[in-house]
Amino acid sequence: MKYTTAIWACAALLSIAPTWALAEDESAAEGRSMGASSVTMYGLIDQGVEYVNNVAQGKHATTHTVRTGDGTATSYFGIHGIEDIGGGTKAIFDLQGGFQPNNGTSRQGGRLFGRQSYVGLDGPYGRLTFGRQYTMRFFATSFINPFGTGAQGLTTLDNGIANARADNSVSYRFFLGSLEGGVNYSFGRDAVAGNSSAASNCPGETTPSNECREFSAMLKYDAHSWGVATSYERNYGGTSATWGGLTSPKLTDSRFTLGGYFKIKDAKFGVGWIRRDDEGIATPRSNLFWVTGTVPVTPFVYVDGMVADLKYDHSPNSALVFVLRGEYFLSKRTFLYLTAEHIHNDGNLALAATTITPVPTPPVGGSQISVIAGIRHTF
Repeated sequence: MKYTTAIWACAALLSIAPTWALAEDESAAEGRSMGASSVTMYGLIDQGVEYVNNVAQGKHATTHTVRTGDGTATSYFGIHGIEDIGGGTKAIFDLQGGFQPNNGTSRQGGRLFGRQSYVGLDGPYGRLTFGRQYTMRFFATSFINPFGTGAQGLTTLDNGIANARADNSVSYRFFLGSLEGGVNYSFGRDAVAGNSSAASNCPGETTPSNECREFSAMLKYDAHSWGVATSYERNYGGTSATWGGLTSPKLTDSRFTLGGYFKIKDAKFGVGWIRRDDEGIATPRSNLFWVTGTVPVTPFVYVDGMVADLKYDHSPNSALVFVLRGEYFLSKRTFLYLTAEHIHNDGNLALAATTITPVPTPPVGGSQISVIAGIRHTF
């Protein structure tokens, strides 16, 4: 399979390279603008003060904590470049590194450019890129998830929401008006050793069969007043050293995503569903449903809300989340926020109401509240 995939990738590059041109980059909405034949630095810094209650301490004791961390988004910096090489063809690259502003350390397992690191060509027949980059699942969920990769929301129920990336990958996306689609294939989805989904020690590349491979596909239709999207992603396991229970190529972690949104004037409402089959855990099959809304109160004040429910098949394990966030825009690039999440666990789950590290888990089957007040700036 790996040989045919490599041949396919090379053939696609040779066949479409003469007709490339620039399409909109997925990060344009985060405030950076690009010109032809240019290199641009950009980024985002988010920092707040958080209160968390019901933090497990030993077998029965609990406590609360107050600390700093990023709330509405994970902070990052980046360098994006384009070059017009003639005939409507443009080369592109993007180097994007995540960091924790409260202590200056790198995210994504300590990588320098752990969020994205790719180079490729872009044009009217699509975009072909090579490197560490988003899988197709990211593009299917990002436009129906206003809480994104922040410390609250879907990230507290599915650790893959904030880490839908793969090393050593070949990615192709096409854009036909409001319709978008794409595929991604990784020859080794995670080359960094660690103990989380951001660094799972599954380098692949030179290994046999499907070890540490990833593939994903996506279709999305965005009419700006409404939209729908679907995706499928499968991650293959590695060895006994691979984190997350996927200790063999025979074990997989798969997600099917379906969702959409609609607008009523300036208010936006969405629904989503993720069907997951994670063979690395004792109860592999689960369903994650959510509804969300973003309502502008004034031109400077926005309110976001979400209700999300995670349930495992044939198990008492479940978690219910309520999130409410208010934002006050000081400018186009800077806003203040106050956000709160309440999570209620059942069965043997002990998911926290926040993903700020170290994650302060509640007692098994317990509830927890996280409240964060902070500031976010993009540049």
